[in-house]
Amino acid sequence: MHPFPPFRGLSRRPRWDLVLFVSMLGALAQLYPAAPALAQNALVSHAEQPPRLIRKTTVYQAPAGVRLQAGDIVESTAGTVQIEWSNGARFALGPASSVLVLDAGAAPAASLLRGWGKFAGGAPPGGRLALDAGLLSLPATGASGIMRLVSEGTELFVESGAVAVNDNGPGGARAVAVGREQYAARLSTRPLAVAPRAPRLFVQQLPRAFLDPLVGVAARARAAEPKAQREIAAFDIAAWRDANPPLRRRLVAQFAARLEDAVFRNEVEDLLADQPEWRDALRRQRAVKTRANTPLNHLF
Repeated sequence: MHPFPPFRGLSRRPRWDLVLFVSMLGALAQLYPAAPALAQNALVSHAEQPPRLIRKTTVYQAPAGVRLQAGDIVESTAGTVQIEWSNGARFALGPASSVLVLDAGAAPAASLLRGWGKFAGGAPPGGRLALDAGLLSLPATGASGIMRLVSEGTELFVESGAVAVNDNGPGGARAVAVGREQYAARLSTRPLAVAPRAPRLFVQQLPRAFLDPLVGVAARARAAEPKAQREIAAFDIAAWRDANPPLRRRLVAQFAARLEDAVFRNEVEDLLADQPEWRDALRRQRAVKTRANTPLNHLF
């Protein structure tokens, strides 16, 4: 059966209602190719407990099934959270951990802001995944492993495959190979070092869920929308103080608009004034406020 019933009683004169209908069909057809692209965004595919999602300056609750955008920050609470990209790359957060999604589309990239993360990049070229944590960065394509970022520095354990790790600190080494079952650490006071196995303390402290491989579950996740909760507070940002300086500058650029709120500004002065990026933001905000409150002298 034809999908549309036949039009009856058509005359040779143009039917403008039919012309409009056909034009609408053409417009819809042009939209359809864009639909798959919208579905390619990274996805919160699994969450033991709904994580927090920070988008621009708003904190949301983000259950499994929420699509992510570039610039989103995902924070786990007491359980693990898994993010998947359309190319098969996967990244999981341990409890009380957070990650910044740098690219949610065709070139997956993320920055661990604090805590534990586990990655799995598929075979190249489809499984590309670029990661960084603290002063370390690496392409995780064709490899899997575990990362931890704390105030003392960054740790990395490669489970399978091999990665080329860059030390982005002053005088750091470039493209140091870390192979299967090897461990690398970049402490804040020492350059990158590679060891043949992970230390016992690292193994004892890693989340138990990270002992299992990351399995893709995005196909089973039902689409969901994030639920707005509140505006971001300074104590949220203070949890990311171990991020590298370029990331801290990016975070300041994202959240500096909140300094117009007096409560937020006071919290920043109490919690973040030790960071040069926020000191500069506070100084700029005071200068703008001073100029705005200075009366104009029309005699000069």
